[in-house]
Amino acid sequence: MRGSPLLRAALTLCILLALGWPLQVITRPAAENLAGPATAPVSEAVSKLPLKLTFSRAAKSAELLYSGKRVWFAEKPGVAVSLSLDLPFPKEGIELEARVEWEGEEPSALRLQLVTPEGDEIDRSVWGQEAVQSIVPFP
Repeated sequence: MRGSPLLRAALTLCILLALGWPLQVITRPAAENLAGPATAPVSEAVSKLPLKLTFSRAAKSAELLYSGKRVWFAEKPGVAVSLSLDLPFPKEGIELEARVEWEGEEPSALRLQLVTPEGDEIDRSVWGQEAVQSIVPFP
């Protein structure tokens, strides 16, 4: 190891500075990416979505939420309920949050059958005891 440590430190600093400039140019985002998208996102059209709810036994209360907003609620709904939801249905599908309360502690189920705007039927089930709160995807 010959040479002055101070001279070696200065040489190392010069090399790091020389490499830093090209790395900064390469990793900096392009100017067109900083402006954001050129067009505004298109909102999805609202569709009438037929939905059938089937409870394994009578529930105390049941509600459905979409994006945190209540879209349906019923106190003591029947064992089978048919309804129509006015919601957007993008190609990725939707997620509904189901909240149900039952009397007693026996296992219970809720079956959700949704018909998409294309006519496809999607069948989902959620299970719980006393109460259930679940996100139900409909892709």
